[in-house]
Amino acid sequence: MKSTTGDFNWDNAMNVVLVGSRLFDSFEYHLWDSFKTLGHDVTVLDIPDVLPVSARLHYWLSRFNEPYDRLVNARLASKIAALRPDLVVIVYRHLHPILVEHIKQYLPGVPVVQLNPDALSNLEKQQIIAADFDYYFSKEPYIVDFLRTKLGANAHYLPEGFNPRIHQKPIIDKAAAEAQTNIDVLVYGNLYAYRARMADRLLRAGIRVAVFGAEGPYLRRAVQSAYRGQYLVGAEKNRLLYGARIVFNNLHYAEVTSVNQKYFEINGIGGFQLCDYKPTIVDYTGVPADAVTFRTIDEAIDKIRYYLTHANERHELANRQYTHFQQYHTLDHRVGQLIHTLGMHSLVSSTGIKLTV
Repeated sequence: MKSTTGDFNWDNAMNVVLVGSRLFDSFEYHLWDSFKTLGHDVTVLDIPDVLPVSARLHYWLSRFNEPYDRLVNARLASKIAALRPDLVVIVYRHLHPILVEHIKQYLPGVPVVQLNPDALSNLEKQQIIAADFDYYFSKEPYIVDFLRTKLGANAHYLPEGFNPRIHQKPIIDKAAAEAQTNIDVLVYGNLYAYRARMADRLLRAGIRVAVFGAEGPYLRRAVQSAYRGQYLVGAEKNRLLYGARIVFNNLHYAEVTSVNQKYFEINGIGGFQLCDYKPTIVDYTGVPADAVTFRTIDEAIDKIRYYLTHANERHELANRQYTHFQQYHTLDHRVGQLIHTLGMHSLVSSTGIKLTV
């Protein structure tokens, strides 16, 4: 079978198993969609496929019950082996290392890959380090470096990206979309204390902020007043990110040099984004990095005030980013780069992003 998508020409379809969440708009969902779009057969397996408990309940049980944790992962390995995959990609970072051990016993020669989309602080009990993966992929160059140099692991840099079939620019002029939405600054995501505290600083500076996402603890009164009580997904996320005059993406403090998936989604949708400066942004951006990043909260406030009064400039920057990210930063490109690193296919690519650190 041969399929062609974008810059990638595939000679052979593979049977791929992804281990992670099937929730819509999750990272795993978009990986599944990209593998499928590129012509591969792909199955997503999650904990409820081997035990009648929710993934959340399993997470807490596994933290305190070692025999239970080993049993579930042994069952999951058997389920994976029964599918006879050519490639196993594990996104979850909290699974017992016995999972990888059993997969290798059942499927000798089949690559078992860890693809970690999380910041440094989210390594749980370091299960992914204890497990003997054939390949480690991380968006964080710092993690890649210490896995290589300290552990001798086969680690590779792979940024996140966006799904062009889900994260889409609405068919409306941006100025008209902004008028309809009437949001000056939009903040969204998990409202952990750090993100909420920065939103509070914007509000105290007199900036109109609309806050969306999963409500966290310790929200200050001003942030509670700005909170819209909605987790953004699908078409509504596209509409609001594109329609907001500015999307404020303050990255988690544990993002050492990398960015989050939202960074790619916002630009891929055509929104105008301001985010923390990180060194990797120089490699990603299609406009000068200092035009769309900040290093301090005071600089962020100054830039927000500037761009709110310079609509043409922010529209032009957003459009340039949109064009650039469509060309270079889709998850289709990332999946192609991953499989190219594994050496499992014939691939022609013009992605233009450097994958070494």
